[in-house]
Amino acid sequence: MTSIDEQRAEERAAIDNERRAFERRQRAFIKVHQQFAPQGNGAPTDVDLEELDAADADHRAAVAEMDRISEEIRTGKRR
Repeated sequence: MTSIDEQRAEERAAIDNERRAFERRQRAFIKVHQQFAPQGNGAPTDVDLEELDAADADHRAAVAEMDRISEEIRTGKRR
């Protein structure tokens, strides 16, 4: 079992990671979205689409980690 301080550090890290992943996904989405009319030609680059996919996957993983921690708190596995 980990100490309370270690648990809080893990929780803070998970929150920070989720925030960074969300911001990355948001930037990638905006970049792809801007390539459609009226600003662009409607054809996002493969690189931008790949970044959006990677950012989305990263965000989903971060959310899953937050969900795991939340479930541990709800079930009493964390103090």
